[in-house]
Amino acid sequence: MSTPLVQQFPSLSQYPPTFLKDLLSSPELTEAFLFTLPEVKDLAAEVEKLGKENDDLARRNLELRDELLALRDATAQSYAYAEGLKRQWIDIEKVQSNLYQRNRPSFLHLRLRHSLTAQDELSEKIASAFIDGRSAGASLPGSRVDSPAPNAYADGTSTPIYGDRTQSKAIDDFTNEFKAARKTYHKRAIWAERWSRGEVAWRDD
Repeated sequence: MSTPLVQQFPSLSQYPPTFLKDLLSSPELTEAFLFTLPEVKDLAAEVEKLGKENDDLARRNLELRDELLALRDATAQSYAYAEGLKRQWIDIEKVQSNLYQRNRPSFLHLRLRHSLTAQDELSEKIASAFIDGRSAGASLPGSRVDSPAPNAYADGTSTPIYGDRTQSKAIDDFTNEFKAARKTYHKRAIWAERWSRGEVAWRDD
């Protein structure tokens, strides 16, 4: 006899059909009898085993709960810190870009040319100020230096006044300042000329 019940529980094949018919007529008896079958026992053991494994996993998850929550918080803090560093790096890149632009060879060459012109104008101003009778660099009121009048004498005698210390100091100050300004100008002019000839090389390191 081959029925769906026998196919599902092969151990029932050893029982006569009349027994199985009487068994199926009582649901309580059927349930009690099925739990005695080897197939049902194995299935029940498997279900019990899975239940225990689920209980163990649930208990393990509870034990890891605090650790997992702490790890989640640490991960969130690390992510926020990384985002902050990312924003800082963007600002640093901007600063680096500005510094690079200000220190590019072409920009430095332009600055050198402008400073050369400015230095030339400065020396011309120093010379003009002296010619106009002002002490070099001071430009203070009342600092006019008058040259001695031709054929002037100190006491009506034939001795010229060449010992005017104020005038002498003004001339010395002008000479030193003008020489320093022109010296700086010529140094820059030499570098500018060498740069224009390609004799100035810049290293990236």
